[in-house]
Amino acid sequence: MTVQGNEFEFEIKASPTFSYLKVLLKQGQQIKTERGNMLAFEPTLEIQTKKAEKGFFKSLKRKFAGETFLMNYFHANHNGWLLLAPPFAGDLMHVPMNQGQSWIVFSGGYIASSTNLLQATGFQGFKKSFFSGENAFVLTITANEGPGDLFVGANGAFIEWNLEAGQILNCDNGHLVAMEASVHMDIKRVGGWKSTMMSGEGVICQLTGPGKVILQSRNPKEFAQWLFRMSPSSSSGGSGGASINLGSFMN
Repeated sequence: MTVQGNEFEFEIKASPTFSYLKVLLKQGQQIKTERGNMLAFEPTLEIQTKKAEKGFFKSLKRKFAGETFLMNYFHANHNGWLLLAPPFAGDLMHVPMNQGQSWIVFSGGYIASSTNLLQATGFQGFKKSFFSGENAFVLTITANEGPGDLFVGANGAFIEWNLEAGQILNCDNGHLVAMEASVHMDIKRVGGWKSTMMSGEGVICQLTGPGKVILQSRNPKEFAQWLFRMSPSSSSGGSGGASINLGSFMN
């Protein structure tokens, strides 16, 4: 079913396992997308590839957040549709952004957005990046120039929380997709030193409201490690051995 967002008409199809996004662009409209997510588009649309942010080093920082240095801009010379699909198996979500709202999007979660939504790549801090084992940088999407549409993707299914002021949620950082900028994040030990060292969890993210939090039901790194353990090893000498490039899952 087609939905009217703040800017675009769109439809999320094949949900929830192998979702893809169909965006209907009217003449003159433009959308920016993560490079590599394009599935198909009508010839009425024109594609341009540009730096993700204004300035070389700002775009380079985006690489450290697990996203791409370049982005694709699709401009509608006439009405037409665009299909987008992330490389992983999971679901897609529309996040309507109103004037003044800000969202933080974690590694691999960004799919596409309105061109007027500003992006900035920020350092999480040494504690959050080193002890959590995740990327040191995150994307902040801000609707300073008016309302717009943000689309994010999940490995697996989406899990959502609306945290009240002061309400706390503990989670694994690898399951984070996005959260409102009003949510405060800290890194905590999972328990005592024995639990921290032997539980397999190590440290957790402690999120404190107010604000909305979006999680994904599968941790990409854990999923990649599981695939590696379950797959035949090329070093075992078998003629049918297979190898897996873990980097494609962990980015």
